[in-house]
Amino acid sequence: MALLSSVLLLSSLAHAEFKTAPVMSLEVAKLMASNVMLACQKQAKPAAVVILDQGGNLLASQRHESVGIHNLIAAERKAFTAYSTKTSTLDFMRNAQKNPDAQNLNSLPELLLLGGGVPVIYQNQIVGAVGVAGAGGSVQDHQCANSGIQTTLKQL
Repeated sequence: MALLSSVLLLSSLAHAEFKTAPVMSLEVAKLMASNVMLACQKQAKPAAVVILDQGGNLLASQRHESVGIHNLIAAERKAFTAYSTKTSTLDFMRNAQKNPDAQNLNSLPELLLLGGGVPVIYQNQIVGAVGVAGAGGSVQDHQCANSGIQTTLKQL
């Protein structure tokens, strides 16, 4: 039995390979940040925007000069929350409000349960996340992020 297990293990290792997956490049992140900012401006609201890559790391950020600097921090936390939970922060926030067991989620310093964080899904894989803050509230932040993501994905 031990010999059979060893043979099966070795045969599975012999077929091991690196997986290829889409990567959020700096160029795509910059384009996405610009598209998100444009979406916010169409709503007549400037904002702060953060783009995370497929590892959850900050790749690009922009802040309109009229938006408070604290919004960059909020945008990054929204993007991190969307990336980590693989769901929009607007949906995550609403679901957490309905679930008494989720009441303590807002005590985790990295998470921000406010709308405006949206995961970026490309070819059925999460390749990053967008966070928006300062565009007028959770719903507006979410709409800017989602619109900018969709515009960018259509351009690829």
